[in-house]
Amino acid sequence: MILAAYDWLRALHILSVIAWMAGLLYLPRLYVYHCGAEPGGELDRTLKLQERRLLKIIMNPAMIAAWIFGLLLVWSNAER
Repeated sequence: MILAAYDWLRALHILSVIAWMAGLLYLPRLYVYHCGAEPGGELDRTLKLQERRLLKIIMNPAMIAAWIFGLLLVWSNAER
């Protein structure tokens, strides 16, 4: 039973890290597009919205989940 839980924790940790890293790689690209947008224009507002959503909906939850699952992996491995 412990082995199955460890495997689930590891899988969730890996998925969280992948989502977090995808956001870390995509956010600078959004910043580059944002620098080229006209201030106050439609593209400027759209990119601001995308940046906020990427941070709040994908990156921050993925970072928190990666930390939690990683710490649980360390803790569960110490009990073996």
